[in-house]
Amino acid sequence: QRPIARAVTKACKRRIGSKMGLEAVKDEILNSAKEQSSSLIAEARKEASSIIKEAEKKAEAAREKSEAETKKMIDVIKRQELAAAELESKKMLLGAKKQVIENVFAEARARLEKLDDKKREDFIKKLLEKIKNEIHAEHVYCSKKDVKFVRGFGAEAAGMLGGLIAENRERTIRVDYSFDTMLESLKERELQGINKLLFG
Repeated sequence: QRPIARAVTKACKRRIGSKMGLEAVKDEILNSAKEQSSSLIAEARKEASSIIKEAEKKAEAAREKSEAETKKMIDVIKRQELAAAELESKKMLLGAKKQVIENVFAEARARLEKLDDKKREDFIKKLLEKIKNEIHAEHVYCSKKDVKFVRGFGAEAAGMLGGLIAENRERTIRVDYSFDTMLESLKERELQGINKLLFG
């Protein structure tokens, strides 16, 4: 495997920002995700509440069967049951939140994949300009849908959602502006903010 200047790749990933329109896509997806999150979290809370009530019933049943001398043992059982129920409810809520965030980015991928030719061409043109300002690119990779928009580079089709990856002649420097990488980078940068925005 040829050496790749990872520092250059990481720096290039972070500069894509709102200029490429991904922020607009993110905002639109977040709005729909808020609606999804409400029902998912409500369902998780309902299930968690049911678990806790069931735990309380079990503890109460044990209490009814026991006499005063076993009160301490019953209290221990109740605490254990409630602690287990609370832990399970937390796991369920966390799982629901994670699912909503995954849905946000899955929908973003789906919408990027369905971009019409006009929008895809606009993206590719802007990316080519960025690449020309950063390296002397001689090897360019893009999705099969975008090959027709990359002129003068002899672009090669690659298994990617969209965008461009470019290398210099020696393949020692690479800039990665593929949609896949940009979405992952956006997810890493914005995960905490998205979680706060969706769930408070």
